[in-house]
Amino acid sequence: MKKTLLHGLFPMVRAEVLRLLFTNRGTELYTRELARLSFLALRTVQDELAKLEAAQLIVSRSNGYQRFYRANPKHPLHAALAEVVRKGAAHPKPDARLVRSVRSRAGKKSSR
Repeated sequence: MKKTLLHGLFPMVRAEVLRLLFTNRGTELYTRELARLSFLALRTVQDELAKLEAAQLIVSRSNGYQRFYRANPKHPLHAALAEVVRKGAAHPKPDARLVRSVRSRAGKKSSR
């Protein structure tokens, strides 16, 4: 799993579920498919889907056998969140060592 800026903004599970549901406009994915594509445990993905659905950021439907999920285009934050997810997924996550280095240099400058 490639770490992107999206993984720096959200917890890993949420970042992966959002990436899969918000970068493929109109695409529906079922629960096990989301787990397989994200390389995450099924129960972990199910828990995150429940949270996102409770927040109405995603919607689901059942065909009697599988539950399909997709981004909720009617949510007031849909366009903004889709843009953040799309752009965040396109940029690599900053190296943690570089971030610490920048922070330590900033701290030294402010103490002068």
